[in-house]
Amino acid sequence: MAMSDVLIIGAGPFGLSISTHLRSRGIEHTIVGRPMDTWRAHMPIGMFLKSEPYGSVISSPAPGYDIATYSKVHGFDDYVDRVGPLSIERFVGYADWFTKELVPDIKDITVANVTPVDGGFKVEFAEESPMLVRQVIVATGLLPYQRMPEELSGLPTDLVSHSAAHHRFDLFDGKRVAVIGAGQSSLQTAALLHESGADVQVIVRRDHLSWDTALPAEINLLDKIARPPHYLCEGWDCVVAGSPSLFRLLPPSVRADKALTSFGPKGAWWLRDRFDGIVDVLFNHQATSAEAHGSGVRLHFDGPKRTTLDFDHVIAGTGFRIDVSRLPFLSAKIQAALTTTAGCPVVSRVGESSVSGLYFAGAHSMISLGPSVRFVAGTHPTSAKLASKLTRRLRRGSGPVEPTAPLEPLAATAV
Repeated sequence: MAMSDVLIIGAGPFGLSISTHLRSRGIEHTIVGRPMDTWRAHMPIGMFLKSEPYGSVISSPAPGYDIATYSKVHGFDDYVDRVGPLSIERFVGYADWFTKELVPDIKDITVANVTPVDGGFKVEFAEESPMLVRQVIVATGLLPYQRMPEELSGLPTDLVSHSAAHHRFDLFDGKRVAVIGAGQSSLQTAALLHESGADVQVIVRRDHLSWDTALPAEINLLDKIARPPHYLCEGWDCVVAGSPSLFRLLPPSVRADKALTSFGPKGAWWLRDRFDGIVDVLFNHQATSAEAHGSGVRLHFDGPKRTTLDFDHVIAGTGFRIDVSRLPFLSAKIQAALTTTAGCPVVSRVGESSVSGLYFAGAHSMISLGPSVRFVAGTHPTSAKLASKLTRRLRRGSGPVEPTAPLEPLAATAV
């Protein structure tokens, strides 16, 4: 049976980042998954990232693998570090370049089962023979945790869907579509639907929408002291939210609340001109139930203006809710041994769970490490520390590891 020191499950930003840090330390490992699949197949064409461009850089152990360098190398003269925004197409292009340069050996296979055995884990795959692994890192992202409101459940996907189900909106041209939610996903989905020819109705429980304020294009030294820039955002609150070590000093109840509620729901400042006065919003209304009606769907409301409305389709921009029990590849033995809070595995500073040798990276670890791990920005305070911990553990357990050549900084030479 094949063996590996480390298996990374997931080839999104966190999986890619951790792989580069392990590689730079000479740690043999296997990374599996479809590279950047969530971003490539479950984000809509025309979308822009809410984070500032400099905040969407994937952490690597050597300089020169950021979006600014990628843009220079490929002749994209329109790139700016601040006050972007960054398009999904540019970000995926950057991630593909990052992968080609630093993580070229990803195996596009599916993990079917992970179960503990003496000295590690037995990992079974849908397409290949099993493997014995000493350490496992789960970096599968948010896609398994789509949150569909109970009032919309039970209807077919041609009538009701989650915002993550859509890569393009032109098939809704001429259709009447409801979008439920007040966060960036809902508001950008609604704007893109409108621009694709749909008749859009946004439905929110609150009496207003919240919007971020644009950052200044340039900052001086005093600005940096008053509101220090951070990959996550800017300001001293961001320093705490973006530092797992500082975040872990907060009381447990405060950590849970901040992890679940920080950074939302708000729309990006640059989206407002495409939304206000253009897309209709029904405030103070809560959908209570839905039913198929004719060729579409009828929504029933609790609200001051409407009791029912008919649509061709309803899209839930209701985000994600972590529940690690929904990961089908974790065996019953592992699930029973995991300590969790609010559906998230409780992990150490480096992401190790209550199951020795099983690590979680990304949004799974937000209750323990803070809200930054919900974003690409979270790769910076976590990936290197996790790789360093694994290096020490593996070298203690198996003797010396032959290091590979360190990554070289990449020169930003335009082609």
